Amino acid sequence: MQEKCRLVGFSIRILFLLNTILPGITPDDRFHIGTIANRGSFAYEHLRYAIDRWNTEHGAHTQIKFSIVSPIRYDNNYEERMCEIMQQGIVAVVLSNEENEQDSQLIKSMCHYFNIPCLSLQSTSLRDSISDFVTLLGPSRGAGARATSEFLDSMRWTGFLLAYQHGSDLEDLSPLMQYKQIADTGGRRIHIKVRRLPNNTDDYEPFLKYVKTRLKQTNIIIHSNNITVLYNLLQQARGLNMAEPPFSYVFTNTDLSLLEDFLNNMYGASFHCNITGLQLVKNDPMMKTQLALTSEAVYVVGMAIYRMRELGHAPRQSAVMCDSHDIWSDGRIMNEGIRKLKLRNQLTGDVQFKSNGERDDIMYHGVGRINSQFVKSGTLKIIERKRFDKDGYVL
Repeated sequence: MQEKCRLVGFSIRILFLLNTILPGITPDDRFHIGTIANRGSFAYEHLRYAIDRWNTEHGAHTQIKFSIVSPIRYDNNYEERMCEIMQQGIVAVVLSNEENEQDSQLIKSMCHYFNIPCLSLQSTSLRDSISDFVTLLGPSRGAGARATSEFLDSMRWTGFLLAYQHGSDLEDLSPLMQYKQIADTGGRRIHIKVRRLPNNTDDYEPFLKYVKTRLKQTNIIIHSNNITVLYNLLQQARGLNMAEPPFSYVFTNTDLSLLEDFLNNMYGASFHCNITGLQLVKNDPMMKTQLALTSEAVYVVGMAIYRMRELGHAPRQSAVMCDSHDIWSDGRIMNEGIRKLKLRNQLTGDVQFKSNGERDDIMYHGVGRINSQFVKSGTLKIIERKRFDKDGYVL
């Protein structure tokens, strides 16, 4: 197995050297961005779009162009996939939200070990170990729930049902579950009920009937990363006359506005209840949040290289071999170049990072459905709350 890896690595080194001397492509203007996502997956296609966008809009004047690097064999485990793409001399890895927590942790630890900058679109779990080489493009864990709490302050609800899709969502939702403790309720008593949505089904009528007749809840917060779930819930709620006052819905999914055309095209559809939610993407027309974050990840890598080159410290790509326990010699300066960026008015707002790699000052828009269309209802600031470990120390 080791001999096979060495032969593959040798072949990739030769191909890499040949690529760098082809006409029109030099080591200084063609860089590789890696992904372990399957070809044809949303994560892969988002990255391909983001790279094409950079090459078209910025490649000529920056003299920096990118190529996507992904594994040839997708039946390999994630460790083998990472080893394969690192052999091709990547300057960064873009980690989508499609990987499970265990695989994501493995990739992040390999980025740290081999000094490969990793740009993650996922929220950081409290169980994640700190890595100097992981930079978070997406919101931190619980940021959406903290922004959602601003809706509750304005709505003056006396109680609500919080419905979530996966067990792993609970960490994200803890600020909402603690709302009655952390919010200034003006003496109001807040009643919170928490229920999990049915799994492996698109039939939510029994659950909605249970909410209406047994729980007797009319204020409902839905947490799901799957926009199809949101559509099915609203469609079936309308069939049960739960799309009229006094019912009121808040969705934490930041792609809620993309449902507008589907809701308007629904046969005979009418929604007179309050429907509100969050939006992270600032540009118009609206695009899917993960696509916007992926585009920003590529832009961050491109601008980091561009500014490093201006300072005379442009990174030099080199193949990294897992069996040889190599590290990328320029990985640390590349990572520092990413962390020091301050970019204004990007697709999801200003982009800059804290010293630990978390996105700083990320802002949401509140959106509400008025006259059959979603409109922005203001900017929601995120109230930062310190996290503590079991011994009481700040994380």
